Amino acid sequence: MREIGYALSGCYQSFLSFVVFEGEKVSVNNFYFIAHPHDPELPVLCRVFRIQPYNPEMELGRTGPLAGKKRRKADYGKKLEYVIGFAEILGYYDREGKWRMMEVAPSPWDAVYEPTEDALKQFLLRQQFAQDALIVEIGKFRGTKIPVYFDLNAVAKAHMFVGGMTRSGKSSFIINLIAHSSNLNPRPRFVIFDRRGEYGALRKYGAEMIPYTKFTPPILDPKLIVEKLGLKRTEKDAVTQAIQELLEGESKPSRETILSKTEEIIRKGALIKKTETQEKAIESIKWILNTRGEFIDSSQEPLDIIQKIAKSPCIIVDFSVDTDVESQQRTATSIIDSIRMHAMDRKAVGDFACILAVEEAQYLCPEKGFEIADSPAQSKAKASFVETISQSGGYNVGLVVMTQRPAYVTKSVLSQCNSVACFRLKSGNDQEAISDYTEYGSERLTDYLPGLSDHEAMLWGMAIPTPFPVIAEIKVTDYPQKAAVFAKQAWERMQNKGDKKS
Repeated sequence: MREIGYALSGCYQSFLSFVVFEGEKVSVNNFYFIAHPHDPELPVLCRVFRIQPYNPEMELGRTGPLAGKKRRKADYGKKLEYVIGFAEILGYYDREGKWRMMEVAPSPWDAVYEPTEDALKQFLLRQQFAQDALIVEIGKFRGTKIPVYFDLNAVAKAHMFVGGMTRSGKSSFIINLIAHSSNLNPRPRFVIFDRRGEYGALRKYGAEMIPYTKFTPPILDPKLIVEKLGLKRTEKDAVTQAIQELLEGESKPSRETILSKTEEIIRKGALIKKTETQEKAIESIKWILNTRGEFIDSSQEPLDIIQKIAKSPCIIVDFSVDTDVESQQRTATSIIDSIRMHAMDRKAVGDFACILAVEEAQYLCPEKGFEIADSPAQSKAKASFVETISQSGGYNVGLVVMTQRPAYVTKSVLSQCNSVACFRLKSGNDQEAISDYTEYGSERLTDYLPGLSDHEAMLWGMAIPTPFPVIAEIKVTDYPQKAAVFAKQAWERMQNKGDKKS
């Protein structure tokens, strides 16, 4: 290893500042070593999070700024320039091979080393996965040829959070994680909630893409039915009462029976006194049932998600086929509940496990203040999501919570994720949500995350082999199915069509 600098005063157990030798290059996010102050043969791993050039002649009131205002450079101050590196001290392996955090601070003049790739391997690949791990290679450690491995078994046991800005690589990560795992034995089972129809590339790996409407259950909740119909308040009360009475009689409500029972309730006069108003309400309800109530009479038997999981290694539930948010949320609730309850029923037998990846999770489990007002369907979806992430890890059902806005996802979900893959994030609120509610919890995230390139992720938690966060360059062979062309090309085609017509 080559010396590239010396420690400065003011270091402490988790923080190192050092001056960089002239001619040496130091990069943010790269690893460096120092020797343990009490045992110089033990290397201690550090990672640079900030670099700062400094020249005392360029401080306010010195000669540099004075010369600058005259459009001259104070060249005589060049020899005084130096570069300072700031690094977090991650820890070291003691002589028994146990990972330790630093107990003492580096001293001034302690050497800082640039590690060789072989030396880095001793840290990055040293810790062994659990005996029951199911390992897949997902990329390389940033700036190296050292592979990054990922334990899918850990995700199934303890959930995972995937965050990042639009186009930073979240969907590509999941697509390629599933693609790379297609060669594993045993092959893991996945269910994906696909909001934008992006995961079709996985069909060549045996995935089955199914419109969410095939899983949509019939609505038997009176509140959900009247909410979907969009009734006025008095009409809502009458229809709700009618449906409840029909359900108590153990008959599945139809539009015809609902209208008949509602008319009977209204004509009794308890809800509406005037005969003329009663007639108007009945006509209004009849019109709404005829125009918006087709879903009530639907006789389609929804697909069984458990049977689908048994037959296919990956089920893509396509939510992009329409914009019926209420139906989407009901369907998501039904699928999540079915998976959770089946996993609990089979816990003693041990013949069921799956990983459920949920795109844009803020639509199903929003943080307080971001919910859709008066939405029973969303409330049920959120309750189902929270209950599942709280319980199902112990039954081999892992949730992958994906979002571009971590601050909008309820914190009771974020805090349950024991593995994290975080792509580029620049919003302070989103960085804070990850820092406060995941296990890393370091303020250094604000230095690392904004500078990540596309398809680079910071990983930490149970699913990776290191006891500290690492940055991985994700191996991408398949991409999400976005728009076929860029906007410029689309506008050119629109313009050409318009020219031909004119």
